[in-house]
Amino acid sequence: MSASLLVYQLFFYQWVDKFLGTVNSSRIAAALSIFIVASNPFMTHLYGIELSLALYPALMIKSILSTTIGTPQDQRGAANGISTTAMSLVKAVAPIGAGALYSHGHKNLGTQPSSQVTKWCS
Repeated sequence: MSASLLVYQLFFYQWVDKFLGTVNSSRIAAALSIFIVASNPFMTHLYGIELSLALYPALMIKSILSTTIGTPQDQRGAANGISTTAMSLVKAVAPIGAGALYSHGHKNLGTQPSSQVTKWCS
């Protein structure tokens, strides 16, 4: 997915921006992304390789379209750096939060709503 985004940013975005303009390319990307997001509930009926073949291209197209919508060319590197840093931070903090919630549920088993979470996880 990252490779497709890199190829799009390096080779195709400048051509799209020159041909359509910033505003028109953002409008088209926003309209197309609505259809991609709307197709996500129908992917629950797919399994295995069919799900992969439907999901990965949709995710690649969505990330490319979100790049077109939101960020000017001169700020793209900073935006990618910020999003990568935020993703790494969330990946580091998420196991801590899940472990704290799980242990809290075991300590207070049956006394609080978190006991339901413990029952679901076990």
